[in-house]
Amino acid sequence: MTLFRKIFSALLCFLLSAGALYAAPRGKQELVPAGSWVYDALTAIALEEGRADFSDNAPLSINEILLYLLEADYSSLSSSGKSLYDRIKAYAAEDPLSFEAGIFSLEADPVVNLEGMYKSEDDIDWVYGKKDRLALISFPVKFQAKDLFTMYTELDLRQNYGYALRDATFTNIPLEASQFDTNFPHRAYFSTGYSFTDTAGMNFQIGLGERSVGRSLGGSVIMSEYLTTTSFASLSFYSPDVRYCMNVNQFNVDRYLYMHQLEVRLFKKLTFSAIEAIFVNAPLELRFLNPWTIYHGMSPWRDYEPDKDDSEGHTCAYMCFKLQYVPVKNLRLYANFAQDQFQTKYEMDNWPDNVTPNGIGAQLGIESYVPFRGGRFHAWLEGYYADPYLYIKESPNWSLVGTFSENMGEQAVFYEWIGSPYGPDTAAAQLSFGYEHDNWSITAGYLFKACGEYSGTKVFKGKNDCDWGGQDRVPDLDKWIYPDTSKDGFEEAKRKQSLVTPSGIPEYVNRISLCAKWSPVSAVTLAVRPACVFIFNSGNVSDNFKCGLETAVSVTFRPVRMFQ
Repeated sequence: MTLFRKIFSALLCFLLSAGALYAAPRGKQELVPAGSWVYDALTAIALEEGRADFSDNAPLSINEILLYLLEADYSSLSSSGKSLYDRIKAYAAEDPLSFEAGIFSLEADPVVNLEGMYKSEDDIDWVYGKKDRLALISFPVKFQAKDLFTMYTELDLRQNYGYALRDATFTNIPLEASQFDTNFPHRAYFSTGYSFTDTAGMNFQIGLGERSVGRSLGGSVIMSEYLTTTSFASLSFYSPDVRYCMNVNQFNVDRYLYMHQLEVRLFKKLTFSAIEAIFVNAPLELRFLNPWTIYHGMSPWRDYEPDKDDSEGHTCAYMCFKLQYVPVKNLRLYANFAQDQFQTKYEMDNWPDNVTPNGIGAQLGIESYVPFRGGRFHAWLEGYYADPYLYIKESPNWSLVGTFSENMGEQAVFYEWIGSPYGPDTAAAQLSFGYEHDNWSITAGYLFKACGEYSGTKVFKGKNDCDWGGQDRVPDLDKWIYPDTSKDGFEEAKRKQSLVTPSGIPEYVNRISLCAKWSPVSAVTLAVRPACVFIFNSGNVSDNFKCGLETAVSVTFRPVRMFQ
């Protein structure tokens, strides 16, 4: 830790002193991370003009963001729309503190976050959870060559998640050595690209961190920013009306997801995306890197256990669709669909001994931005459904889940589904309503979930624990919940196959939350997030009622902005 602090301090002093002399705008190949306010602003502008775009994917390069932004007719926007337009342009032209040498620049934008949090009920998980927790000090460092390429990494001084998510943790300040997170960086990448014309370009990324496919209130069922620990390589070609992306994600050693995605926009109001992917529990393979092929046609499930009849070992086929429609100005309708298994009537009739369950998930939603007095009202309603075996296959090794364990403290093990954090075996409805202005916002939310016994990450815990996760990826398949006649017997396997959401004793979760933010100056942001949760049949135990309150407050300080 002493060495880290010395390096951290030296970099900070060097870049702050250099920044007084030099400044370089953001390169156009810099990536805007998933969940950034930029995507919200871009969506609000597009909806104000009554059109849809492809900004429901992330991360995108600044070059691609600006391409979609420049579709807007600035003169016809409301004062709220113009403010958001100007804010995005200012973000793209922002001058962080930097050291320049010709076309190259080394840049830093340190951030200090102080957090305090409290919850009253130990048996209820934090609402202000892993995805929301901020590093005490975040020190992003970029090396770029103007608009040719950007390399980025985040050096963090923070608590490890195992300690941060304890019931009795009240601050984000690490107070002893065992509380530090030594697994940084959690976000790092190289990005480069080229503009063919003013309205068409390409981008290549290789990195580590969040990705999302499909803009969603609770996390996209297809791929969400709640999957935080995978490495990726991505190649995309984009224009306002057609977009193609090929992506490879490494979840763990010998666990790869190969995905390609084709999107079209019709009449500026409708976007449709078709996505095919294959998850393979095997070393990286050249055949899956073909950007214009059909994975299913390879029948890869036959290749890894050829001695078994009709084996599906080591693979998970994944097919997804997403749709956006803007029927009128300020309103967006959308649907996200994901499927890793579907048994047709023909299969059920001709193979009655088959116990393979369906794995289907979907989201339907409506989102609206309405300009009002220089700001905007933002309303969002979303429904979510997932089969009990969505994302789940014959082994956790080729199920659509990432896992990692930490180096410090209790070496806590974490699990992250590819899509929504609600996971399988869940039906949910979520509502959000708020008002946003230039330097402040307030948003209220309500969430209802009906959670089965396989919901969230329960399939890896308690009675379902199969000793898989973190560094241990040799599961005890006798404890794995997937139907299997060899261990369950035919009747029990058929019962498992026929489960419907929510399975077992349903757990009913109700959550009311509020988020208020205020930036008195550009360098400082204050936030408060109170919440109330009450659960019926908590832990899927009949008549077990739990209720709890929590609150979280944070102060974010960006010293670089004091010089701008």
